[in-house]
Amino acid sequence: MLISHVTALVLALVCAVNASEIAPKKPIKMDFSVLRGNSRSSATKGARPRLVKKDGLTELILDNEQTYYAATLKIGSQGAENTVIVDTGSSDLWIMSSDVSCSYSRSYYRKSMEFGEFHKNPELSRRRLLDFEVPTLASEAEKKEKRADVTTIPGALKTAYGSSAVNARSSYGGTCTSEGSFNTAELDSFNLNSTAPDFLIHYADETYASGVWGHDYVDFGSSNVSDCSFAVANDTSLHIGVFGIGLAELEMTYSSNSSTTTPYTYENFPVRLKSTGQINKVMYSLYLNSADAQSGSVLFGAVDHAKYSGQLQTVPVVNRYSEYYDNPLRFDIVLDLITLENSSQNVTVLTLHIPALLDSGTTLTYLPTDFLYSLVSLLGGWYSFLGYYRVSCSYNTTTAHAVFNFSGAKIRVPMADLILSLQSLCYLGVVGLFFSNSSSSPYAILGDNFLRSAYVVYDLEDYEISLAQAEFSDTEDIEVVLSSVPLAVRASGYSSTAVASSIDSDFTTSRFLPPAYTSARSSSLSSSRPKSSEGTSAIHFARSLLFTLLGACVLFLI
Repeated sequence: MLISHVTALVLALVCAVNASEIAPKKPIKMDFSVLRGNSRSSATKGARPRLVKKDGLTELILDNEQTYYAATLKIGSQGAENTVIVDTGSSDLWIMSSDVSCSYSRSYYRKSMEFGEFHKNPELSRRRLLDFEVPTLASEAEKKEKRADVTTIPGALKTAYGSSAVNARSSYGGTCTSEGSFNTAELDSFNLNSTAPDFLIHYADETYASGVWGHDYVDFGSSNVSDCSFAVANDTSLHIGVFGIGLAELEMTYSSNSSTTTPYTYENFPVRLKSTGQINKVMYSLYLNSADAQSGSVLFGAVDHAKYSGQLQTVPVVNRYSEYYDNPLRFDIVLDLITLENSSQNVTVLTLHIPALLDSGTTLTYLPTDFLYSLVSLLGGWYSFLGYYRVSCSYNTTTAHAVFNFSGAKIRVPMADLILSLQSLCYLGVVGLFFSNSSSSPYAILGDNFLRSAYVVYDLEDYEISLAQAEFSDTEDIEVVLSSVPLAVRASGYSSTAVASSIDSDFTTSRFLPPAYTSARSSSLSSSRPKSSEGTSAIHFARSLLFTLLGACVLFLI
């Protein structure tokens, strides 16, 4: 009898412990301001990306090209306020030291990179992004060295495409503490990590931040995280810190090429939230809101069912850098298909099967150049000598959509979100990625003009992404995640993660007609398609190719 009572007591205690471990936690919501501008200092709420002429008629540049998601953290026992850029594309939190050196330092510039030189002009760089050839690695030491390159070279993410921190460069001799700073000398709560390597992060536009690692309190809203690891920058060419909430393999303690320490990962902010018992799973949901909205949110450990329509569909994160990393480095998922549709048409642009990076800090969408040709051909567009593909303004509408298919999960993006306007002219807000050799594996980058249409749930433990069509709403229906994403199902092609190793250069000879065209006009075009459409597409393609080649020649001669 006594044994049975003891057994019952033990079982009760075990059940109580297990119940406490999976008991629903309070959702942790971080609101952020959506700012756009050409730099952090010029970014404002409500700004929209737009094209403007530079030097008369010689070039178009994208005004308000940078998108920033700015949140305020309180650091240390005294609650020093710091505004930081929320970034899913990096994994470290770093802030400014109170005595940070803000001078422009060429000593940290990467004047060339092992896999190709990155052009010094940011505007030209976006049109000449280089992929790299994956080398055969002879040893773990060599693998470690390549890992450091992958985190900075063009083709490795946001740092090459104008994401969060890239162009927030301070001016010569300017201050970089206007968004907050942190005085480590005045705080007893701050613990310097003297065994960690120096903090050093490079961005592909050659901005940087360097400093030291330490631990202290970090809080926002109702959440307070103790003993949180972050870096304090004492030298930088930026003037705002970054709140990286990405995967562990991208932490600078692991991906940097330090000769004095063994690479290691640590508990970054999302992981720390779980280890301190504030969330059940290392995951968060990202809601960017509508194009005109001035705010959005990250929801740690929970999902807001009011922010999406339809069903959440789950796809795996693929490892583009398996030669260097055992686990995925960034949030790449397989993009299988893009179609264009309106009330009367559904036209396939191309079947792709390529990795697509979900990059919340990039403004536009980037596709391999050969795929972009097919899209331009469908729209009857042509390459303007001003640097963008011009299309009919009839496509600047919400009644036609580009549909992105990820292993069966579909996101519909209004064509208006993919169009940039200049006075009465319209240009495609999709940019080409050029892959310089046949061994380069193509990929896409899906930025702000795509992600606004998606509600995205990032599962950092199981390396999965759940997607649904975004629903722009001020209401909330928040459910805490216990172990798996609630109401989510695996997409139909979840297990099909094979990606293309090369690009099929065939382009479509079809046309996707803008909604403004009448039915009669559509019928007329269809009846004459065998010759006129093919000829028109060929002409547009030839013109695009000619201008692209001429542009490439100019860039390489500069």
